[in-house]
Amino acid sequence: MKKGKGLCSFLLAVCVIIGMCLSAEPWHVEAASGYKKIETNGTTIKAGKYYLKNVGGSICISAKKESGFQKTPIGPFAYGNGSQAFYVKDYVLYKYTYSSRKESLVKKLPAKGAANDPDLSFYISEVYGNQIYLTKGSQGQWKNWTYSYNIKTKKLKKLLSNCKINARYGKYIIGQNEYRTDVSAYPITLYKAQSSGLKKIKKLTSYGWEPTFAGRKLYYVSGADSSMKKATLYRCNLNGSGRRKIKTFSTSQQYGQVLIYNITSKSCEVSKDGKLYRYTYATKKMKKIM
Repeated sequence: MKKGKGLCSFLLAVCVIIGMCLSAEPWHVEAASGYKKIETNGTTIKAGKYYLKNVGGSICISAKKESGFQKTPIGPFAYGNGSQAFYVKDYVLYKYTYSSRKESLVKKLPAKGAANDPDLSFYISEVYGNQIYLTKGSQGQWKNWTYSYNIKTKKLKKLLSNCKINARYGKYIIGQNEYRTDVSAYPITLYKAQSSGLKKIKKLTSYGWEPTFAGRKLYYVSGADSSMKKATLYRCNLNGSGRRKIKTFSTSQQYGQVLIYNITSKSCEVSKDGKLYRYTYATKKMKKIM
């Protein structure tokens, strides 16, 4: 990629991603069953009878919304419900119980060779029903693996190689089938969560990015090749059927790329040629926003 235009596109992409993180809505969980990713984003979030917030980089808990917060050992990529949270630290899956304020070891995770692979990591990618889905990744090996831990049976199982979970809506799960560390295209596969693991429904694209569930539909971007100079936004049913093309975007710049972000059921944002646009599906119009 040519340095000047490449740097401009990269910085624009970073700004978009930061904006996505800062605008994320806080969540609350009333029931003890449903799990959600704990993302406080500087706000106080409700989890059952308790409140969580980030104080000085640590997740803190209180029975009151405005005071009485205590530091917890809850780590990044944690998922919680109204009574407890699960998270990974040092290749170990832990559980933190809100009522007792206690951490307990759940399962030691397979990390053979970690001493010689400093980039080896584990984190929770999704929780559905009794299944905790974990991603194991290694930049040194340029590979991802997906595991599942069953909360009820207490069994850990390796489900897939060359796969990490990117998104979920109900029982439908999106898998990324190649390791990536930068903004680039990758194969996308749609799976269905089952008690035995993940069942492959269909491969959506070989050069895709930004799979998103919105308005009970699945949206994803598919490129013509790995260059990302031409990209088509598609919408389909949750099970992958009924695919329809929304719009194809392209750039004529030699080192240019088309990046699509913030996909909703009504619009998306398109970064190309050093500019950021919002494309509205109903009007089929692009409006420059940056």
